[in-house]
Amino acid sequence: MKKKRKKSLQSFLITLFLGTMFLLWALDSIAEFFKGFTQALVGDGSETLPQDERMDVALLIARILSIVFVCIIFWMIKKKVSDPVKRLSQSMARVREGDLDADMEVLDSFEFGQMEKDFNSMVVGLRDARDLREQNAEANRKLYAEIAHDLKTPMTMILGYAKLLSKGEVTEETRKEYLSTIVEQTENANALLEQMLEYAKLGSTEYRLDIKEGDLAECLRQVAAESYYRFEEKKMDLEVEIPKDAVLCHYDERQMNRVFFNLIGNVISHNPEGTAVKIVMELSEAASKEAEGGTPGTVEIRVADNGPLIPKELKEHLFEPFHAGEDSRNSRGGSGLGLSVAKKIAQLHGGDLEYREELTEGFKGFVLTVPGK
Repeated sequence: MKKKRKKSLQSFLITLFLGTMFLLWALDSIAEFFKGFTQALVGDGSETLPQDERMDVALLIARILSIVFVCIIFWMIKKKVSDPVKRLSQSMARVREGDLDADMEVLDSFEFGQMEKDFNSMVVGLRDARDLREQNAEANRKLYAEIAHDLKTPMTMILGYAKLLSKGEVTEETRKEYLSTIVEQTENANALLEQMLEYAKLGSTEYRLDIKEGDLAECLRQVAAESYYRFEEKKMDLEVEIPKDAVLCHYDERQMNRVFFNLIGNVISHNPEGTAVKIVMELSEAASKEAEGGTPGTVEIRVADNGPLIPKELKEHLFEPFHAGEDSRNSRGGSGLGLSVAKKIAQLHGGDLEYREELTEGFKGFVLTVPGK
């Protein structure tokens, strides 16, 4: 297939300029041509016209043709240069006024065709940015409403019991009960605020992890040991499979502890008594052979249980803040921020956190992956 020659505005203008210069340079030659042409038309009768008059007629014809040629040049410049510039200017004015539906018809008009394509691409990008901004604004409105919802309950209880205590009309036993509730609700509100601050901090572009080399297996083992009494209280059957040998990784110990505590706390809070729980750490083949010169792989941590499946409507928003579900939030005090924070930390480490319903037979849970050393 013959390759289409790319049209250039610069080449077009140079051609017009050279054509005009040639016309001016050849004006006398053109006049001489028309002089001979008129002589051929009139034949012998041409002798009745003086020499000067015949030359004037020829020059007149040449000038008329020159004017016609110049008009054609101006028409071509208007069609090929001025009109596209005007259309671009009008479309840009529409965008400036906020009309992001100002798509242009792409015409094959030298570089203007590419400019029109680029303009349309720019408008599409602006529309996408506008839609994303509106989505973020709506998400923020919902987020603020959820924050207010989650803080309202403990603050209302604290205020109510504080007013009752201030009246001094309660027994000592009731006073202790009220104070215990106030402390509990204050701790809940404080924990929520800390999670909110942590979530905001992790989303900042200026935040940096304190990465050091350490034994990730030992880190998980300690968190599981510290949480063991909670499994006992809930009468849960805990099975732990963590490598005895060191699993060296580069990670932020404080933040990774937060991830492990969030995942374990989630499985304890959102499952009934008697649920079986598995905490498993496995290394990819590459990571396990690294000591022998293999390529660093990934470390996979699974926190799974055989409790009820997560409802579909909640599963789609698991890692979004304040989507813990009304039952969870009302009965267990969950805000939904824990999983959001855990996923952010995993991603900052170059890994990820996801939910799977079929980890092993009858078990569902969360899978955390982090790069090996």
